[in-house]
Amino acid sequence: MSAESTKELTDEGAKVTTVVEGTDATAAAPAEPSGKVAIVTGASRGLGRGVAAILAKEAGFTVYAVGRTTADLEKLQAECADGPGKVVPCTLDLKDDDAVKAFVEKVKAEAGRIDVLVNSAYQGLAVTKPHLGKKFYEQPLSTYDDHMSAVRWAYAMSQLVAPGMVEAKSGLIVNISSAGGGLYLFSTPYGVMHSAMDRLAADMGTELKGTGVAAVSLWPGGAVTESTAFPDGETPAFAGRAVAALAAAGDLAAKSGKILMTSELATEYGFVDATGAMPVGGMASGAGVEAQTFFRSILGKTPPFGGELGDFSQTNNEGLAGCFHGY
Repeated sequence: MSAESTKELTDEGAKVTTVVEGTDATAAAPAEPSGKVAIVTGASRGLGRGVAAILAKEAGFTVYAVGRTTADLEKLQAECADGPGKVVPCTLDLKDDDAVKAFVEKVKAEAGRIDVLVNSAYQGLAVTKPHLGKKFYEQPLSTYDDHMSAVRWAYAMSQLVAPGMVEAKSGLIVNISSAGGGLYLFSTPYGVMHSAMDRLAADMGTELKGTGVAAVSLWPGGAVTESTAFPDGETPAFAGRAVAALAAAGDLAAKSGKILMTSELATEYGFVDATGAMPVGGMASGAGVEAQTFFRSILGKTPPFGGELGDFSQTNNEGLAGCFHGY
């Protein structure tokens, strides 16, 4: 099936509804089953779904796909059934610490190892659209909690998975983040959350130094998913191929603790999006500028490091509501 067939016309325009069809036309030949094991949270939809699909269908991983919607996870499992790896649907409430701990123990008992952890669970976008155009003091306090819950989920899952990786002297932890961690984007809670995800990767990387385990923060560009539609954006498959490339790269000590961009990794490792090409768009504020050049240029120039304050209304306005068609 072609990449074009992954789109359907809606009232808001074309949107990508799946991430696995079309990969046969744009990816290298699927790997043999790798024997490697991954946990991907937030795998019911969006970027997490794309990462889980690519790791199973193209990289030969056994992927424990974590989400809240069983039907979506089972659909993902079926779509990846003809790949060299497999998806194991795992319905899990990440707010339940005991359930999360039991889940990790179960994976270790069944699989014997966890090679890659991808922290992609996030519920903040669901509260972003209704408050576009509002400043932090005009939004309910609950919006902060809705964003920041993702940081706790990533910390808890990483804390449980890391000991086994350290013992094996090998492993990769990926936090799915955003350029919102480096510049103002959409809202104050959005930026604080993604800055925390970036710092979490950096500090975990510091403490994991010398263990053979790497922790990184991944910045995709603006995405085209079931729920978001940024102009000329990346499909979830692009983030998936970025993670797969990192997982296959071997020694990642030089990258551990760093912010990595999907577009930079595509250039370094030679992969393309599900469209068969490199994405040309990016976040709303960077459209028309090559993503890796634009976003890399802002690092170290943001307000916490002495940069000038920006104009919040450029990315926090009601006109952007169409980019969040699924909320």
